[in-house]
Amino acid sequence: MKIRGAAIFVDKDSRLNDLLARLDTALEEVSRKHNLQVLTKRITLPFIGSVDEAKSMLKVIEPIARRRGYVYAGLNLMNPLDPSVVAGLMSEYGNTYASIWMPEYSDDIAQFYVSLLREIARRNPLDARRVAVLVGDLIETPYFPASINVKGGEGFSIALLYPGDLNVGLKELYGRIREVILRGSEFGEEVAERVNVEYRGVDASLSPWGSESVVGVVEGVFSVRFGYPGTMAAIGTLNRFIAEVPALKTGFNEVMLPLAEDEKLKLRFIEGYVDLGKLASYLQVCVAGVDMVPIPVGELDLVKNLLMDLSELARAKGRPIGLRLIPSTSHTVSFKDFGEAPTISLVTGRPIGPRPQ
Repeated sequence: MKIRGAAIFVDKDSRLNDLLARLDTALEEVSRKHNLQVLTKRITLPFIGSVDEAKSMLKVIEPIARRRGYVYAGLNLMNPLDPSVVAGLMSEYGNTYASIWMPEYSDDIAQFYVSLLREIARRNPLDARRVAVLVGDLIETPYFPASINVKGGEGFSIALLYPGDLNVGLKELYGRIREVILRGSEFGEEVAERVNVEYRGVDASLSPWGSESVVGVVEGVFSVRFGYPGTMAAIGTLNRFIAEVPALKTGFNEVMLPLAEDEKLKLRFIEGYVDLGKLASYLQVCVAGVDMVPIPVGELDLVKNLLMDLSELARAKGRPIGLRLIPSTSHTVSFKDFGEAPTISLVTGRPIGPRPQ
């Protein structure tokens, strides 16, 4: 297990330097004590209300975050702003992430996201990996980009990386998940205590990181080819096991299937075992969202229809859903951390390029 993300929640920047200094010390000491690696350090802020507020805040936080090796969720929006200005801020402040909250389908918010993706595609398409729409109820999670300081004040939470720990049989699966989550929660509680901020919990979602694949867990533990009948049951079982662990939790706490971040999921798309329709159908048993999916620039107008569908799904399952799309002008998109990912048509749900023989 690794700590995928260690997130400090703040509502102002006035004492950020001191807070991060204490957090860095705590992370170093507690990581060494528990023999755990922290992959990313994160700062989460509340919603912003205007462009001027955003510019003022970003100007202060960016140098602090960059110097200390943090990324930060600094462009959290309830209402649309000028998409060209937001895209410009994303480009100028390369450590900031943005989220757009859409409690129920809104044509204005959907059009804003589409326009923002167009602006980002014109500047640097990979900036879109730092923008997400949160559809449905508002939650507080350390997972970026959809990370918002909902409660206000100061707090600390963590996200875990643990597919590699689940190389067990089905009978041992719950016990191993429980062991991992409780170990992570103990780490988070100790860090928060040392920093003297509220511990807000662990987002125990099962998420991938390249070859550390969630699809590999489904296939290895449940003996089912991902995309075949039985896949939804396997995902549902994993989610129930995560929910049953008696730890203080925050956020999604679900199986996550970000396309570009899971090597085996990319392969199953290319092989034809999975398409976008199947992936969206798995949301019914609580996959957290349609995430890190490259789509053709020419199909951006269809994103509004996709948001309509996700809004209905969020209402039906009573849980929020995230959406993060990457505009693409080729058959694949290359990600620094995760290599090549196929571009998926919103019309067919399949990769737009020829299937390898």
